[in-house]
Amino acid sequence: MEIHAQALDFVVGLERTKTVDEAWQCFMEFAARFGLEFGGLAEMPGPGERLEDTTLCLSWPDEWRTRYFEKRYLRNDPAQLHLAHGVEPYTWSDTLACPDYTKAQKRIVQEAGEFAMKEGLLIPVIGFGRGIAIISIAGSNRKLDLRDRAVLHLAAIYTHSQIRLLSKRDSPTLPSLSARERECLQWVAAGKSDWEIGEILSISEKTANTHIENIKQKYRVSTRMLAVVYAVQRGVIHMPAAA
Repeated sequence: MEIHAQALDFVVGLERTKTVDEAWQCFMEFAARFGLEFGGLAEMPGPGERLEDTTLCLSWPDEWRTRYFEKRYLRNDPAQLHLAHGVEPYTWSDTLACPDYTKAQKRIVQEAGEFAMKEGLLIPVIGFGRGIAIISIAGSNRKLDLRDRAVLHLAAIYTHSQIRLLSKRDSPTLPSLSARERECLQWVAAGKSDWEIGEILSISEKTANTHIENIKQKYRVSTRMLAVVYAVQRGVIHMPAAA
């Protein structure tokens, strides 16, 4: 089947998905046709935030996920740092060819090859309220020509749009939050860390984290970013204006 026909079939299938997980799985199955079996969708973390707290969808090998998060690779990963060069999609090969990064930084990209991720494509998209998000897909070593990039770019845009739509439909009735929980979540939306929230509200960092974890349990979400998205969409808190 021609690529353009596959892309049209993908969009039709994507529009039939009913949950965020279904939409993401649909996208990953499409990306796998290009030899890209792994991927993620995440907001770029703000000051004091962790990537694991701003990730909405992730399909990585467990060992690589653990290593990447525990070693805080994001701050030195050329695949993320390359965002400074513009908002067009780019490949891991593009970042490795760029002279702006050190050998140690490029080693992070190369290290992913241990987990069958030897080439990747990163697609910047508009975040859920606080700036830039990234859809990344990676897999076996193969060249992505301009047509491949264009088709995957289009698929990523449609996927992100569908996930935004479906996230509004999830949890139609959210459990109520206490006044303190709402305060904590409002400061999470402003990009504050647990320590900063504790300082602002005159509570301990541990207590701030406990409130946020309680909110995640109430909303039945895995990350604080999803909790913020749900709460903003239903008027529980508001998204702060950009500085």
